[in-house]
Amino acid sequence: MTSSLAYQLSELLGPEAVLPTEGYLVDGVVPQAVVRPPDREGVAQVLRWAAKDGVSLFLRGGGVLAGLGNVPASVDVVLDLTCLNRVVDYQPADLTITAEAGITLDNLRRELAQGEKFVPLEAPLSHRASVGGILATGFSGPMRHSYGLPRDWLIGISVIGGDGVETKAGGRVVKNVTGYDLNKLYSGSLGTLGVIVEASFKIAPLPDTLAGLVAFFSSMEVAVAAARSLVSQVYAPQGIQVASREVAGRLGLDMPTGSEAMVVAFLSGRPRAVARRAEESTRLLADSGGIAVDDLDETASAGLLGGLTDLAWKDTDCPTLALRVSLPPSNVGRLLESIKEREKGDLAGLAIVADPGFGMVQLLQWPDSPAGGPEPEAITALIDSVRRSSRELDGAVVVEVCPQDVKSGVDVWAGNVEANELEIMRRIKRNLDPAGILNPGRFIGRL
Repeated sequence: MTSSLAYQLSELLGPEAVLPTEGYLVDGVVPQAVVRPPDREGVAQVLRWAAKDGVSLFLRGGGVLAGLGNVPASVDVVLDLTCLNRVVDYQPADLTITAEAGITLDNLRRELAQGEKFVPLEAPLSHRASVGGILATGFSGPMRHSYGLPRDWLIGISVIGGDGVETKAGGRVVKNVTGYDLNKLYSGSLGTLGVIVEASFKIAPLPDTLAGLVAFFSSMEVAVAAARSLVSQVYAPQGIQVASREVAGRLGLDMPTGSEAMVVAFLSGRPRAVARRAEESTRLLADSGGIAVDDLDETASAGLLGGLTDLAWKDTDCPTLALRVSLPPSNVGRLLESIKEREKGDLAGLAIVADPGFGMVQLLQWPDSPAGGPEPEAITALIDSVRRSSRELDGAVVVEVCPQDVKSGVDVWAGNVEANELEIMRRIKRNLDPAGILNPGRFIGRL
């Protein structure tokens, strides 16, 4: 079967488009073939062929977030999209850019910087992460409080559906009212509705400078309260994160004696404005119980921002468990209180990164954590405990990282949508991917 699929793809696109399967594992499963089409027509050809023969496709860009989602129902062919890496149109004066989905985030940033512009997309391992992967996963980073989600900057999209037909939504201008707003439908759908091949974004002037502050506190509760106070100010930073002691250690930061948590704030803009806002923020954090407040230069700030973004997705020092909880910002503190109450039980040993401005909490555990607990039963019980605590606070949990033997027995999206919502999603899936070949089983409800 393996040689058969590889042979058929070789006949379809040429032998140079068929790659070895090494390095393309999907949740421990070796695909039967890997194909890298040279262009969008090649992608469409693969989709038409796959739909005709019922061959399942696993979509892959840079592979950084390839582990996100349920164990797929089947993995026949990995569709590598990294050849779609061109900037199609860049209009600095109109504040728009259009690029193919396989371009890496770093390359997109470099292209934009030539016109002194940027688009506030964030992703771990940005030298590998593709724009299409960022959109498909809906990934956001520490600056999400100010800049929002990737879909908030998306103004147009081109997608090849499960039938091999390319469709477009939106456009290449900021003020467009072309058709239905399908940008948000495809964003975060994990490649189950179509293959994103091109995206247009509104962009913004590149900030002149980036600065950071790190304040240390006696407890997570005090740190969250200080952060909540800071984000409510007119001089609030673009991004703010609250992290526990273990996270600080993973980031290479030494915490002062008596501190158990830290607040990290990122500010960007014109140098004088950033300096003034940093001064005000430092004063507020100190008055809110900060044991020490350190200023970071631009290089250190960028390094820490990257470290927080990469935390759960690095190639080395990877956590065995990473859970993302989305909930109302006002409930972040209450969730952390719930975790503290149970810290000697199911939730012991969890490292924490919280975004109290946006409403997100990341819970992590490394193999060498005090309660690393590699046993599948213990990890499954921990996931269930986090879900119970989160549901009580109108939160939703996604299991981003967990051991393979745990993942095969849990739904990483469980409980995040109602039954009627799931039925609507199933109907959309059937309409856009009638053969069910795109990332089958990967998304909510094992769509």
